[in-house]
Amino acid sequence: MTPSAALHGPSIARKSRVLPHQPTSRECALPLSLLDATTANFGLTSAIWLLERPTISLASADLANHLRTALSTTLDAYPLWCGYLKGILSIDDDELPLETASFPTHAKRYGRVYVHYGTSTDPGVEFVEATSTATVDNLYDAHSAKRRPVWNRGEDEQILTQFSPPTNVVRALEPNESDTDGLYKPIMAIQGTVLACGSYVLAVKIAHPLADITSLTRFVRDWASISRAMLTEAVLPVPNRLFEPQRLDAFAAGDINADHADPSIIKDALSLPLHRYDWWAPPAQPPSPFPSDLPLAGKPLPWAEWDTKAAVDQYTVHFSKKQIDHLWQSATQENSLPSPKLKISKHDALLAHVWSCVVRARGLEADQGPVHCDLVLGTRPAFQLDSSFLGSPTMMLNIEMPASHIASGSALGTIARRIRETVSLVNDPQRLSAHLHSIAYEASPQRLWQAFLGKRHILVTTWARAGVYDIDFGLGSRIRYADGVVPCLDGCILIVDSSPMECPLASSTVAPAWTDNGVDVTLPLRCQDMKRLLSDPLLLPNV
Repeated sequence: MTPSAALHGPSIARKSRVLPHQPTSRECALPLSLLDATTANFGLTSAIWLLERPTISLASADLANHLRTALSTTLDAYPLWCGYLKGILSIDDDELPLETASFPTHAKRYGRVYVHYGTSTDPGVEFVEATSTATVDNLYDAHSAKRRPVWNRGEDEQILTQFSPPTNVVRALEPNESDTDGLYKPIMAIQGTVLACGSYVLAVKIAHPLADITSLTRFVRDWASISRAMLTEAVLPVPNRLFEPQRLDAFAAGDINADHADPSIIKDALSLPLHRYDWWAPPAQPPSPFPSDLPLAGKPLPWAEWDTKAAVDQYTVHFSKKQIDHLWQSATQENSLPSPKLKISKHDALLAHVWSCVVRARGLEADQGPVHCDLVLGTRPAFQLDSSFLGSPTMMLNIEMPASHIASGSALGTIARRIRETVSLVNDPQRLSAHLHSIAYEASPQRLWQAFLGKRHILVTTWARAGVYDIDFGLGSRIRYADGVVPCLDGCILIVDSSPMECPLASSTVAPAWTDNGVDVTLPLRCQDMKRLLSDPLLLPNV
């Protein structure tokens, strides 16, 4: 890593809008799912891939043209991502947009979101072409995790975020006015940057209601497979993707189109270990369609626990496979679970360890009050939906324990057990069905927040098994590093498998585990807390 790497920002050469190769035959408007709607105010789903120099003979201009052509063909299977993302912003049925006339009752309520595509003015996907004087080694040294298991993102890999497209992506509940060129904000933007050494940075970002990381990586893999076929003149594959958000809503308990919620189902939903922080609680005000004295729907947000003005450092900690195995063995030896079906995973053990280290770093060893691990949970497995199901079918659950217990450093098994029990409790189709019913009857799906940040919370997103390294455009170039773009806010943590280049495996018939190459944990903390974290002798197991 060179100190001058920060000076090698991209220079934009061209911007264009890409539409499907085969135009959509008709105009469509389709409501997104209840869970999709809860993410309307979330940050974008955003990932960056650093690819080594292609080994096939392809000039920089030809590479951009090839990727753009392959993208257009891929979008034939994703036409909805080329259209408009919109929201219902009225509580009066007479004021609803005409294209929503056929929507079911629950999808016409305030705050629900939908896609409208196949129009003559579809925004398309913005494709940005750029160059940079940086080299691949400037941005990520192939052996950095081995040499440097803890590194400062503000000085090093934070640079990768410069390669994210500068495009303003649409937000469902905000106006989408055309710019001076008559273009509307797109749902997705992509930037490809050619580096001085011939390597390539590919950055993709998309509005969260349309795609979580599972859907985004699925799309990039489809794009890559079409790219490979084009380069070898093979038959183009047909992407297998499923855009049926109504299938998810159909799992909701009761009749979500009725005028009122079912009290017994709501009671079941309220028993789930989820935060219910009310964004509209005073001193905040409900949106204009609602009366200012609207009753509380949950707890006020605990702003006193989060110093939003405090300086934050962001580091990535690399845990090796050996260290993760050690944590898992320690956690499983310490505790037995009440049911043989409940097995502590390596993810549970790693998360328990990281949570414990963070609580100690925050100086809460003697604090008897609760602390919270707000974990993003994907619901596809519970509803028997595979990775081809598009959208953001996620929620956030509240794993809660006394701070002193978490910080003790000797209760890894107990913490991992609590994590596993809470995940298993929530990840049940019947309980999730009750949760969907409750969302359908909120004044707005975005009103309640199931997480918080600051001294007593961590908010954990995991990309484990998302397949961010299982991508091959047929260029003969390896992925040096894959990075997630998450907000640099106190306690906002990302867990992702490490690059296969860090620990290449021998050939084997056994499918690799997600921890085989180690795991990268990116976490921002207040500066003084980060200093304590980095000096914690327990942070990196000595194995």
